Amino acid sequence: MYYKKLAALAASMLLGLGLSLPAQQVHAGEAQKTKYPIILAHGMAGWDEIAGIDYFGNETGVFALDGCGLLEINGCNDDVNGSQMATAFQVTSLADSETRGTQLTDQIQSYMASKGVSYVNLVGHSQGGFDIRKAAHLLKSRKGYTVVNNLISISSPHRGSPYAKKLLDKYALNGSSFCWNMAWDGKPANDPCGVLITKIADSLFDALNQSSASTRNNIIAAGKQLVYSDYDPNDGVTTGAKAFNAKYNLKNSAGQYVATRFRSIITAQDDGNRNPVISALHTLLGFNADGDGYCVDDCDNDGAAGKGDGSVYDMDDDGLVGVNSQQMGGRLQYNSILGVLDTLTETTVTAVDDLNNPSSAAMTSQTAIVKQDHLDVVAVGPDTFDELEFYAAINDYIAKAGG
Repeated sequence: MYYKKLAALAASMLLGLGLSLPAQQVHAGEAQKTKYPIILAHGMAGWDEIAGIDYFGNETGVFALDGCGLLEINGCNDDVNGSQMATAFQVTSLADSETRGTQLTDQIQSYMASKGVSYVNLVGHSQGGFDIRKAAHLLKSRKGYTVVNNLISISSPHRGSPYAKKLLDKYALNGSSFCWNMAWDGKPANDPCGVLITKIADSLFDALNQSSASTRNNIIAAGKQLVYSDYDPNDGVTTGAKAFNAKYNLKNSAGQYVATRFRSIITAQDDGNRNPVISALHTLLGFNADGDGYCVDDCDNDGAAGKGDGSVYDMDDDGLVGVNSQQMGGRLQYNSILGVLDTLTETTVTAVDDLNNPSSAAMTSQTAIVKQDHLDVVAVGPDTFDELEFYAAINDYIAKAGG
């Protein structure tokens, strides 16, 4: 990595001397520059950058879509064109996607005005996949045209995560505290662990944005967003992915698509290779998801649509989200080939046009799964995954698709 610019310069010098090199030695290839900017949206408890580490990048703090300038060999991604326009924005880390999606939209509009652009491409990881859907709806409504060209989700729980429900059931809303046995009156708003986590998240948000957030973090609301069905039908508030999908599907209320192209990247990994944080969560909950069986709604009341296929030890989830929850629109195949630019290609897996009514094939297929866990595809180590090449492949796919 980081030597392609030097190689290109050396090649040009040799050519200037009347010498030549085989084409494959001149340049190994880089992602083409997209027509419109790429905006990345982080997941629950995420950030755009914190302590010098980019959420979308690698463990050394390199932003994945920061292309290298001539002779630049550190702190950039030499698989990306140096003039590529791309950024990420911070939204409230622990909040529902009604809140986060609106915050994201406001920032996208400001960015578009500052850059003088009329269209964007949106890529969201995990809950970020919810946020970009709402943003696409709001942008179309506010602007009066389809602003989003490519809308791509990565590891997103479009149809819920069983781990979100398990955490709410066991620790947040069951009337007992696991937070070092601190006193608690049983009200969710007063859960000592929730209060502590929220205060930390608020402090981080304020420090990153150098201001006080207009909407504070709410760990309970964030968790309920990732449960498929309304978590508590009797509390007077409708929550969950199913209701969100009905409101912010691929089309608006007029039956118009809110983006030109919808695609998703599916992740799953066997139990022996999970991130230590995810493994600790599984141990804490005493639970392992069965995430590749078919059922339109949440037929086994585990918090995600589907019912499993009876086996929890296959490649059916990425440690946080099941395969049967992740597909939105078409499914992309990630191709990693040593020595050349990685690619994303289309698959024949049945597309999901209505998020609450996917086909059996879309919920059970093992086709085109990226064999990484939920955190490997962002800057959370330890892992051997090359995040820079992965996002360069996304960049290149969008460019070749006309975005």
